[in-house]
Amino acid sequence: MADVGEEEHPLLQPHEGRHWCALHTRARHEKKVHAACERLGVPAYLPLRISRTFSGGKVNTFQVPMFAGYVFAAPGPGEIAELKRTNSVAQKIDAEDEAALLKDLRSVHTVEQARIELELSPTFGRGQRVLVTEGPLAGVVGVVVRYKNRTRLQVAVSTIHQAILVEVAEAALVPA
Repeated sequence: MADVGEEEHPLLQPHEGRHWCALHTRARHEKKVHAACERLGVPAYLPLRISRTFSGGKVNTFQVPMFAGYVFAAPGPGEIAELKRTNSVAQKIDAEDEAALLKDLRSVHTVEQARIELELSPTFGRGQRVLVTEGPLAGVVGVVVRYKNRTRLQVAVSTIHQAILVEVAEAALVPA
């Protein structure tokens, strides 16, 4: 069975002599980097989402990058230098696992094509301080840890060097 979105987006496949990566862009330069990739013939993907603003009784609709500051591309040898000459690419972030990146991007593409409302969700890293915003633990500050393959909140009493672990939904967390 094919991966999600594989047939709909043949671009999001491995390309001979190229490796998919994330290009971290300067602020609000994602579309410029994507256009530069197209000019150079570099396979690239810029996931977009619909953004609506309300002003003066009017609804304004825009397509904005789904992941601000990132374009995904498969540059060949020498093409990164050419892209950096645009002064819009800050750095290249190599994928540790290209197949996993492509699978993730195919899933993102499927969501993008569905044109449904979406919200960006932060992914919290191990060791990050967070605040619980809802539920019975609202207001609790702790550190994100992974324990037995689950996201947990570590609430510590540093004076006595002791802590407790509580399972929490990431949706209820914000950076502290």
